[in-house]
Amino acid sequence: MSLGELAHIVGQQQSTASPRGLTDYPTSKRDLADNIALACGECHAEIDDPVTLDMFTVQKLREAKRSHEERIKHVTGLGGDRRTVVLRMIGQLRGRPLELAQRTAVEAVLASSDRFPYFKLSYDRYGIEIDLRQLPGESSIVEDEFGGQSAPTAEYYSAAKYVIDQVVDNLLNDGLKKGHVEHVSVFAFARLPLLVYLGRKLGDGYGVDFYQRHQTTDSWVWPNVESPVDFTVDMPDVAAGVEAVLLASISGTVHENEIPDPLKRYPVFRIQPIDRTPSGGIIDSRATLENLRVTFRKFFGELEKRHKNIVRLHLFGALPISAAIALGRVRDPVIQPSIVTYDRVDYGSYRRALEIR
Repeated sequence: MSLGELAHIVGQQQSTASPRGLTDYPTSKRDLADNIALACGECHAEIDDPVTLDMFTVQKLREAKRSHEERIKHVTGLGGDRRTVVLRMIGQLRGRPLELAQRTAVEAVLASSDRFPYFKLSYDRYGIEIDLRQLPGESSIVEDEFGGQSAPTAEYYSAAKYVIDQVVDNLLNDGLKKGHVEHVSVFAFARLPLLVYLGRKLGDGYGVDFYQRHQTTDSWVWPNVESPVDFTVDMPDVAAGVEAVLLASISGTVHENEIPDPLKRYPVFRIQPIDRTPSGGIIDSRATLENLRVTFRKFFGELEKRHKNIVRLHLFGALPISAAIALGRVRDPVIQPSIVTYDRVDYGSYRRALEIR
């Protein structure tokens, strides 16, 4: 069954009866490929409708054809080993979901990398989705010494972990066993503890690219930045006991006086940018994210080398999406400390969320 129609950019006849037909263009070339766009019947009718002719100009149709042909040339020129599985985790933050459609993720991969989305085991052939939007308890009112505060319940985190486990273990890892997963492109929007947990679940059997929405462009496409940001680790000389605190000030500043009183007796480690103020747009490129990932790896390596006694790390983080997932993936769960994550709630206080082992 043929569903495509050959639509003329400049009308076939040089007359008002042909849409855009009076354009100065040789009639001998009007049936050639350069003047033809393949369209479905509905789109063909729309671009040729007299009511919309002022919108679908020759220039606009030529640009759309050129852009689409470049995209197809790029995708079909990639080898089979450049396939990637798009993994989208969609949650809510204080009841607010974020636009993260399948098409948004696919276009970001094509624009930001030399890969193309394909996953044989999914219905749409692009990838898989972890949907946390319908879970109860994401923004419940809890009581403490500060009064009523909005914070997720323990049941919410338990349910969210179950959903993540089911998708990663049964779909992603099953695809890995069957040889359908060699690389994963991760898009996520959820609370920080769940981002770190997702990083923990991503295995070592495949490569991973992380994506995030950028404030400057309002897009998931990675921008090109010439001077990536570097980061530093501040580690105390002496760390007694088996627990410690990590302040990760990347997208914002976490102050030591915000640490809950029962934890203030523990040694404090800090990760922050060099010569830059922590801000929401600081992860401005893949190179900056890679610098931060290397810093995380250096931190855990030094921790293992100098403070092997520490078995539990309390994380207070102002971390962008990609950084939080990268942190969870960098840690070796076998030989490095578990991470206790905290939610920032009203009044600038923190509430314990998940311990990620």
